[in-house]
Amino acid sequence: MTERLWGLLGPEKLATTRRTRTLDLGRVVRRFNERAVPGTGGLWFGRQAYLTALSVVVAERVTVRGQRCSNIEMANAIEAVACMIGYASNGRAADPRLRGRNKLPAGGAPSFAVARQRGFHVAQPMRMSTAQALPSLGLAHAAGSRFNAFSSSDAAVAFIYACADGAKVGRNNSVVEHLEYWADGSGLSLGSGGLRAALDPTRPLPVSACKLLQRALEEGGSLDPADRARRQNAWRWVARLQQSASAADRIDHHAGPAELDADHWHDVRAGAYLFRVRDAANAVLDCVEGILATRQGKTRLPLDGPLHQDVAVHLAQLAGHARAFLALGHGDDEANRFSRECEAGDADTLRALLRRDDHVLRLLDDGAQPGPAYTGHPPALPQDNGDPQEETGLGAYVTSLPDGCSYRLRNLYLLHMDVHGLLGPKIDASRVAGAGASA
Repeated sequence: MTERLWGLLGPEKLATTRRTRTLDLGRVVRRFNERAVPGTGGLWFGRQAYLTALSVVVAERVTVRGQRCSNIEMANAIEAVACMIGYASNGRAADPRLRGRNKLPAGGAPSFAVARQRGFHVAQPMRMSTAQALPSLGLAHAAGSRFNAFSSSDAAVAFIYACADGAKVGRNNSVVEHLEYWADGSGLSLGSGGLRAALDPTRPLPVSACKLLQRALEEGGSLDPADRARRQNAWRWVARLQQSASAADRIDHHAGPAELDADHWHDVRAGAYLFRVRDAANAVLDCVEGILATRQGKTRLPLDGPLHQDVAVHLAQLAGHARAFLALGHGDDEANRFSRECEAGDADTLRALLRRDDHVLRLLDDGAQPGPAYTGHPPALPQDNGDPQEETGLGAYVTSLPDGCSYRLRNLYLLHMDVHGLLGPKIDASRVAGAGASA
């Protein structure tokens, strides 16, 4: 078995319960994730794309009828209602396809005026991570990058009607029509079987909708030919991995899987190595923060003398990871600059990291001192608030990818499972197993 000693190519946001430390790496993180699987954002199951595309179509129709409604407001409202339906159908059990379990009310249907409000649903709805995938799927026209500037496409209309699968609500209205009337002030038929079937995020997509979504993924929408080819090849790779659970163990980690060309694999592999550097850099700063927290009021760690032993150990580890990345010879200037800053593993490296942070810790008077987000406590692990982000808790459903691959590849693997009817049963079985273990 080939050793899979990779780093973590993490999500494009590093979330914690008390601070965010980006080290000014946001652009390079996004680039490497985009190189792994172009144009998919945080999309990992089909109904995310459906609900977001549906919101654009309904918002347009409501606007034509004379009511002011943004895509964001409509998307937040429809997603909230969809999650309410999902929780009603599963007894308010936790499910990664749903958000707002501890916030959304049970029972009665909200008015659109209430559901469109910013505080009704969660602070980070699924729409925030999936909307940018729509143009690359041909499910929206984008006049710029802002979701509110998106407009519907013929492909989006065909997709949402395939997802609704002929469902009727109220007086023989389509789901789109019912949501239009809801936005105009009519009541929402939350108990309608047609509405529940059409909006429940935990239900599998109809076969016809799955075929349209797979075609959209393969054809590439707004992607250029090179990125379209990358996504097609990645799709073929995850398809093979699902057919053979041991396929990942047979990968030549220098040549890569047969489906990916050399440049694509180099980006995937280099991204994983780079984020080992990023993680090690954060470990250095976490160590410094922990030391400051124990210094009994001395809130400055000088850098002009011998470094604390624990910090020196972490810096040496960081230097090793940085040299491993640089040895790959990747051409990303920003990634190389960051790794060269980390390669020395001495006080100059720590100074560079403090300048990059300048949020939790900062460099002042040639010493490490608390920044505006410093709390005086060692770093805490992120806590689950009941509304997991797309990056959180999904790794348990994917066992066939090499360790450390971009989360975009993991998401594509899950999306492939979804369009082949395998994802829902996997999540349901995991939930049942978890309930049994805790009983």
